Amino acid sequence: MTWVLIASTDADFYLLLSHILEESGFGVTLASSAEEVLHFSAELSPLAILLDCRPGEVLPFEVCTRLKQEAVPLGILTVALIGPGAEHLHIDLIKAGIDETFVRPMSPSKLIGFLGAIARRKGHAYTPSDGRTLLRAGEITLDPRQHRVTRQDKEIHLGPIEFRLLRHLMENAGQVVARQALISAGWDEGRFVDTRTVNAHVGRLRRALTGGGPDRIRTVRSAGYMFDDR
Repeated sequence: MTWVLIASTDADFYLLLSHILEESGFGVTLASSAEEVLHFSAELSPLAILLDCRPGEVLPFEVCTRLKQEAVPLGILTVALIGPGAEHLHIDLIKAGIDETFVRPMSPSKLIGFLGAIARRKGHAYTPSDGRTLLRAGEITLDPRQHRVTRQDKEIHLGPIEFRLLRHLMENAGQVVARQALISAGWDEGRFVDTRTVNAHVGRLRRALTGGGPDRIRTVRSAGYMFDDR
């Protein structure tokens, strides 16, 4: 999956933007400090960092400063989303090292089109999604629109968290998915979720899926989980 970080301290801004990005096929996670931006950048290798720029907000400048201080450049695109009343920051943001700027309000399709073009140019495995594409791996089929999972045409009943975890694993079939990425996919932002909780829900998902067939979810020690689509 192609990941995008949203650097913001505004929960409403994050929820709105993350919904738009996820509906368009991107993976999204929130970073509310420069330290979190560096952490998730190293863990997820995102395509871009979207910076919430509003009057009085210092986070965008802190992020740019910390990225410049890295011994090895991360090579991640930084995009400033400039809110009303912060238009005067445009030049300062460019000087700070921002790669691209958008002034809000803006058309979501403009941002999605820009990110999609960058993803294709950099060779990221990004496919625009309308949220209706069936996911299939072996004998398992997941229908995002109907919130339905079947195995050999027999319906499997999953809770909402297990469904979101399975969808994320199947979208990244054959790749190791870190537990933090599963937390972002399975739980609402702001909920404290530890690794034991993730393990418990993955265990529940495994039991629901197996039903006498092969276990498709592999544990990758010290790394996370992988959905085996072979």
